[in-house]
Order: sequence, then C-alpha cells, then structure tokens
Amino acid sequence: HLLQGPITVLDGNGYAGDARIDDVPPGQERLLSYGVDLQVLVDATKNTNVNTIQTGKIVKGILYVQRKQEMTQEYSAENKGDTDHTLIVEHPVHEGWKLFETDKPIETTQSLYRFKGHVIANKATKLVVKEQRVDWETMQILPLDVGQIEFYSKTSAIPGPVQAALVKAITLKSAMADTQRLIDEKQQQTNQITTEQSRIRENMKTVSDRTSQYYTRLLTKLNDQETQLEKLQGESEELRKKLNQQRKELEDYLLNLNVG
Repeated sequence: HLLQGPITVLDGNGYAGDARIDDVPPGQERLLSYGVDLQVLVDATKNTNVNTIQTGKIVKGILYVQRKQEMTQEYSAENKGDTDHTLIVEHPVHEGWKLFETDKPIETTQSLYRFKGHVIANKATKLVVKEQRVDWETMQILPLDVGQIEFYSKTSAIPGPVQAALVKAITLKSAMADTQRLIDEKQQQTNQITTEQSRIRENMKTVSDRTSQYYTRLLTKLNDQETQLEKLQGESEELRKKLNQQRKELEDYLLNLNVG
C-alpha cells in the first residue's frame, strides 16, 4: 500500500520533476504527470461535430426522426527532439457516445480513454478519435408549423411513404391556415366597423336637432353598419365551423397514420 504524498521523479541519474500521488492500494496503478516535455508539441484544436438524419417514421400523429451525431477530435503531435517518445493521450468519455473507426484505447476509466502511441524523433504523428451516438427525436405533428413539416418532407433520408404523409399533412394544415386567415380578416373588418360606430355615436350626441338631415344620415350609416356586422358575424361563425371541421380532419388523419 503506497500512501499519499509528494514524489520526486528521476530519469536515469537526473532530476525529471515532481508529482503528488493519492493513496494507491496494492495491485493498482496510477498515471502521474511530473513535468513538461518541451520537445513534444501537441495540437488538439481540430475537431468537428456532424449531425445527420438517418430515417424517420410516423406513429399516431408523432413524427420520429432518427439522428446520428459524429464527433471527431484530432490530436497532432510533433517531436522536435532527437529521441523517440512514448505518448499517452487522454480523451474524455462522453456519456451515450461510442468510439468507432478509432484505435482501441489501452485503458478506459469512468471519465477517460487513454491511447498510447509513439512519436518518432523529428517527425509528426496524429491520433484521430471518432465517436458517435444515435438518438430518436419525437415531435407532435399537429402543433408544428408548415415550414417545419416541409423541411422533413424534403429530407432525402426520410422514407418515401413518410414524406408523402407529411405532404398530405401540409395540405391539410395549409387549408386550415387559409381559413384562419379569412377569420382574421373578418375580425379586422368587424373591429374597424365597431371603431367607426363609436365615432358616429359620439357625433350624434353633439347634434341637438334629431330631425336634421345630418343626424338622419348618421343614423342611416349606423344602421347600415349594424347590417354589415350581422353579416360578418354570420360569415365568421361559418368559417369557425369550417376550421373546426378541418382541424378534426387533420387530427383524424394523423391519429390513424402508421408509416415508416
């Protein structure tokens, strides 16, 4: 059993550096860092992260999209010295990710992969660590906007039947959007007329002679606007019924979908 404390490291007959170690039970090993090797330069700035869609399916109104993420980390080492060196590279373990197309590490801890290599004198070498993970993303189609659905309907990795189903959903949602736009226009017209009625009523209060031509004209206009409001309210009610029917048609269509 090796107790914790400071350690002085000697290389041959010369001083190499200092380190500190925790308690080490019998039979266990520890990797110590005791100095800086100025002859070996390591560059770990090159890395990429790519996210691609693999496939997709629809089950009862839910769009499932499978995504594959790939991370690549490059470690470049250059040995400017006249002797070969052994190099240990520690790479963090990312939960849920797996190594692929990568040399097997000499050791794996809970938080680190350790890779061992050799750096030839006056030469450069590199280690490329690749990791990937595959996840399923789920989305309720009904609340998605048309632009989001259109994106997946045009993604080549999505199977054809799923793309076709999404195109149909776009058609149904677009019809709902058209109806909603008409409802909004009717509401805007109603608001304009209501505002105008308030102005007319205020003007009528200022007219003392209610038999005058001006007062009669205001009253006629007010009555005409009431007729317009009744018409707009009727049209709006019919449009709301249409929207509800369109929504039900979309919901029923999505609920019965099982493709991919």
